[in-house]
Amino acid sequence: MDFLNKPLRKLGKSVVATTMALSVLAGPVSWQAFAAGKPEHAGKPAQVGKPEQAGKHEVQLRILGTTDIHTHLYNYDYYKDTVSHEFGLAKTATLIKQARAEKEGKNNLLFDNGDLIQGNPLGDYKAKVDPLEDGEMHPVFEAMELLDYDAATVGNHEFNYGLDFLDEVLNDAPMPYVNANVYKDDGDDNPDNDENYFKPYTIFDKKVTDKNGKTHVIKVGVVGAVTPQIMQWDKANLEGEVITKDIVKSVEAQIPKMKEEGADLIIALSHSGIGDEQIVEMEENATYDLSLVDGIDAIITGHNHLTFPGDFKNLPGVDPANGTINGVPVVMAGNWGNQLGVMDLTIAKEKGKWSVKSSKSELRAIWDKVAKKPLVDADPAILEAVKEDHEGTVKYVNQPVGNTAGDIHSYFALVQDDPSIQIVTNAQKWYVEKQVKGTPDENLPILSAGAPFKSGRGGASDYTYIPAGTIAIKNVADLYLYPNTVATIKIKGSDVKEWLEMSAGQFNQIDENRTEEQALINPNYPVYNYDVIDGVTYQIDVTGPAKYDKDGKLVNADASRIKNLQYNGQPINLEQEFLVVTNNYRATGTFPGVKNMTAVEMYPDENRQVIIDYIREVGTIDPSADQNWSFAGVSKELNVTFNSTPAAQNALPENGLVDYLGTLDSGFAKFQLHLPIGLQLLGINDFHGQLDTYNQSINAGGVEYLAAYLKKHEAENPNTLLLHAGDVVGASSPVSALLQDEPTIKILNELGFDAGTLGNHEFDEGVEEMLRLINGGSHPNTVEKYGEFEGANFPYVAANVLDKATGEHIVEPYTIQEVNGVPVGIIGVALSDTPSIVIPSAVQDVVFTDETEAINTYTEELKQQGVETIVVLAHNPSFSKPDGSGAGEELVEIAKNVDDEVDVLLGGHNHAYTNTVVDGKIVVQSYSSGTAFSDVDLLIHPKTKDVMSGSAAIVSTFRDKIEPDAEIKAMLDRYVDDVAPILNEVIGYTPNYISRTANAAGESAMGNLIADAMRWQTGTDFAFMNSGGVRGDINEGEITWKEAFTVQPFGNDLVKMNVTGAQIKELLEQQWGSKVRIMPLSGLKVTYDETRAAGDRIVSVVKNDGTPLAMDQKYSITVNNYMAGGGDGYAILATITDRTIDVVDLDALVNYLKAHESVDPKVEGRVTKLN
Repeated sequence: MDFLNKPLRKLGKSVVATTMALSVLAGPVSWQAFAAGKPEHAGKPAQVGKPEQAGKHEVQLRILGTTDIHTHLYNYDYYKDTVSHEFGLAKTATLIKQARAEKEGKNNLLFDNGDLIQGNPLGDYKAKVDPLEDGEMHPVFEAMELLDYDAATVGNHEFNYGLDFLDEVLNDAPMPYVNANVYKDDGDDNPDNDENYFKPYTIFDKKVTDKNGKTHVIKVGVVGAVTPQIMQWDKANLEGEVITKDIVKSVEAQIPKMKEEGADLIIALSHSGIGDEQIVEMEENATYDLSLVDGIDAIITGHNHLTFPGDFKNLPGVDPANGTINGVPVVMAGNWGNQLGVMDLTIAKEKGKWSVKSSKSELRAIWDKVAKKPLVDADPAILEAVKEDHEGTVKYVNQPVGNTAGDIHSYFALVQDDPSIQIVTNAQKWYVEKQVKGTPDENLPILSAGAPFKSGRGGASDYTYIPAGTIAIKNVADLYLYPNTVATIKIKGSDVKEWLEMSAGQFNQIDENRTEEQALINPNYPVYNYDVIDGVTYQIDVTGPAKYDKDGKLVNADASRIKNLQYNGQPINLEQEFLVVTNNYRATGTFPGVKNMTAVEMYPDENRQVIIDYIREVGTIDPSADQNWSFAGVSKELNVTFNSTPAAQNALPENGLVDYLGTLDSGFAKFQLHLPIGLQLLGINDFHGQLDTYNQSINAGGVEYLAAYLKKHEAENPNTLLLHAGDVVGASSPVSALLQDEPTIKILNELGFDAGTLGNHEFDEGVEEMLRLINGGSHPNTVEKYGEFEGANFPYVAANVLDKATGEHIVEPYTIQEVNGVPVGIIGVALSDTPSIVIPSAVQDVVFTDETEAINTYTEELKQQGVETIVVLAHNPSFSKPDGSGAGEELVEIAKNVDDEVDVLLGGHNHAYTNTVVDGKIVVQSYSSGTAFSDVDLLIHPKTKDVMSGSAAIVSTFRDKIEPDAEIKAMLDRYVDDVAPILNEVIGYTPNYISRTANAAGESAMGNLIADAMRWQTGTDFAFMNSGGVRGDINEGEITWKEAFTVQPFGNDLVKMNVTGAQIKELLEQQWGSKVRIMPLSGLKVTYDETRAAGDRIVSVVKNDGTPLAMDQKYSITVNNYMAGGGDGYAILATITDRTIDVVDLDALVNYLKAHESVDPKVEGRVTKLN
């Protein structure tokens, strides 16, 4: 880089540190003078040689500036239909006349900085309702003509109504308009011949009187520029007609021309925000950069409705006392005429040239925000000049549209889902649904985006308020400020998220470790860029950094403030295509997410007209929001505040999350927002000690992978409870089962589980052994190697399991877990049908009571203790479709009948998927064996400690999506090594995968194998196996002892019985009990018809040789001891006394596989289902 040949402006802000370091060595050269590339206005170094006569030809020049009037001519709020003292050019006019009348204002200039003809109903009235006729002067100019403006520039909103209308307006302007960076689009891609659309600058003579009374003529040059983003925001109006270029380069190019034409003083009208010290080409807010351009003597800026002097105090080179930026006087006079910018310059003619010697800038307000009183009266001449159009506007905005059943306001639109936005998004969606009917887009999911245009950007009164009753056009304009037209874009789910990530920049990052007050709203973020997207649900996590800055620039690539983004109750598909309704401004912009659109459709109808039509069709609207978004939970109560209008104190949300703190000197009121406390429940069910096994068909499971997922999710929320809903042991993998399931409990201890309940398999070895695992104690199989077992270090709860002799609970009915100040009640219930599905001797000393009654009893007890958040761990079956529909089974019925204070029910037993909401309660179940877990996220009211809302997801533990947890894997490996000699013994071979999945008739290959092994081992005529005891599949190839154990893990004894054919038929009929349980069998072929009456469903029973079963003949059969005791409802077997105990079922299977060396069982028609 040729450093010395580059213009200093190009380097200015990047060499600040170097400059300051050099100044230490080089003497008192100011930063301002260096950065600006010219002497500063104050403190100019003494000249070498004979000094000029002090004060000779010095002139006091006052420059006055207005900006962003937005057709607020009258001091009148058309939305509230009342006089306002806080804005209006009629009031600014009084300040202008006062400033001119003062001694310092004898020599004065007056300029307007744009955004003049649009912004309130008067602007719309003259553009749409009573449009300008050829030769008619716009009311803004009727007012400004009286004030004798010297020049003006255009703002971005001047283009909102199109170029034809703008041309018609400016044709009758009483002062010259200048703009240097809007060019005609000649389409030739050659910038050298581009022609300005407007006159880039003007130079006029100004007579001034110096301090000695002498008159001078100064040539004043005025150059203007507008934010180049008009090409995005008004693309529909401007594309193909004009182009824009960089503000700084465009203005800089005009300076030499103006100097050559004799300009003594150059004033820049910059309809662009001040911005920051970083130079970026085509920057929206470039006034700071303009202050570095040599030759500019003063700047009037605006655009983002802020103030200078006032704001931007911390930028380098800013002198807030004198109102200069890099030595250049600057004013930014707010908006709507609420302030007048005043720059007092001392200019002097030295050696034939005029230059600025010193300056001081200030703002003068029309309203005292502290005392809340007007500082000036409206100028009657201005009011009279625009009276006719004002009265026409008032009449127009009071035309009725419909009715509202309640007040509509935007006081809290930035901190909660708000009706003022909901009405807009509903109307947009309603409109587009009709537009796309019968088109290829008809079946696309439609989302709708809206922003809170009036939420304090224009001051403490700049909020929507529509009282209950009649809705007039003025109210619709209050809801939707701009004359935008409806547009739709097609984007993916991933783009929806990025769009929302951009919107989430509205909020400051909140530090959960701070106790002092933290402001929630980022004042530098424009509220019109805070889009709410309806049609999806989501949460905003303000404890994380924003992903984008206010300009859409990526600043934190890994940030993700948008949480739980869902469509139709399920996590959004990032590849799914959506049709999003918005406006032409957003659809033609470069918003993150939006810019990835694959298609855009511009509609001719204005968004406001759509809202009017929607309200007319509905008639009376109910002003409520669907609460599709909220803030994500924080870990504890924080001191978070925001500002709104003082009127909001009388409309506090009923949820109690907002408190009024007091009124501020700024005119705003301060409020405290109680962010919800996040509570995460991570739940498993029916783990069955499957420590080292996993589901190969989906590649999920294995305790080291489950642990990794649980730890990852737990790390995301310190307020996490780990829970299980029973059957955490029993039917376990041999790694756990051979060691009495102690490894499983130890690993759950290590993971930090907080509570669990009893499943039926917890009772497999009886109550005494179950309580040993819970409470600790030694077992002969493990004590020698591992010592006395410590038990579970988390509570087991079961409200419906009682000791038969004492009537006392065998474990506590519930536990209360305190989570960062929130008491969480956890009630457990076991399956009341447990006695029918376990060995009778295992539960002979306990009683199981009704689940619903037990839950309600202890919910009431928890309520009396002040517990509002209540979770139930229920080992009861349930199911639902992935979208939550079609939910059924016992747990769903329980949810319908338990106390509404119950918030969440975690189920189990039937190893199914469940994620649904029943009667306002979340009901979940996550398959089995650690292949998935339930993630329930609750938002807790920080005051009442009750659940405000919640959502759930079933998360599969896919092994290829995460690294296994090293700590848990090390524990597992030690146990695997201890049992490896047994587990790894090869006992057989199969050429094909053996599945336990049954066909429609209920027959499976694995079931056939087990039944055949039972009959082979005992030598009986027939064998029957309970279907629930078939616990696993076997992969093709060598069969190990471990695989056999996984298939038959219960250690049940085989029982031989002698029965009649009639008793066999009765046994077969008992397959239809509380559930249908079709038994695997060997030695018989059975045909059944479920359409026949109970007790008569068996159509035929024949032996393998084809001969029918004789009802009166004796046969020998084999079952397991669970079935022999009447388990699974096979009551007939419990009555058979002619029985003999044989080997354990696993031994029979192992012996069979060893004897046959290779097996290849098939589904072969042993069971046939008719109809």
